[in-house]
Amino acid sequence: MKNLLIAAFIVTTISLSAQPFQKNNNRQNFTPDQIAELQTKKMTLHLELTENQQQQVLEINKKNAVERKQKMDERKELRKKGEKPNSDELFKIKNNRLDNQIAHQSEMKNILNEQQFETWKTTRDNRAKNIKKRASKRKHAKTHKRLQQKRG
Repeated sequence: MKNLLIAAFIVTTISLSAQPFQKNNNRQNFTPDQIAELQTKKMTLHLELTENQQQQVLEINKKNAVERKQKMDERKELRKKGEKPNSDELFKIKNNRLDNQIAHQSEMKNILNEQQFETWKTTRDNRAKNIKKRASKRKHAKTHKRLQQKRG
């Protein structure tokens, strides 16, 4: 009986690991206004924003959400055409992104008090670290998958 259970466990494990990974593409397509409102409410809970702060942050979040949506649409169009930006264009994109981040940080510093700003900055930094970790894991997984395909 014990051997039968072990065999069933092994067969189940092998069959589950043999299943192809399916990426979950059930992301919600929220409007920029909806995204901004959700972000503002999360920040209100996390930072205990006042009503005045909530209104100012909502305006900033709406502006950023609209800009992000436009940039995402532009990138989708380029991918459909099969075009990739050259090094000068990549430099411009990264430079603009950093300029926007600096401007966003200064706007937030003007709105938030010192404690709220430090909490916001720490949270933002931790989120960036987690995103980099996940990207690194994905990169290693893709490399590993390619190596297995070459071997097999």
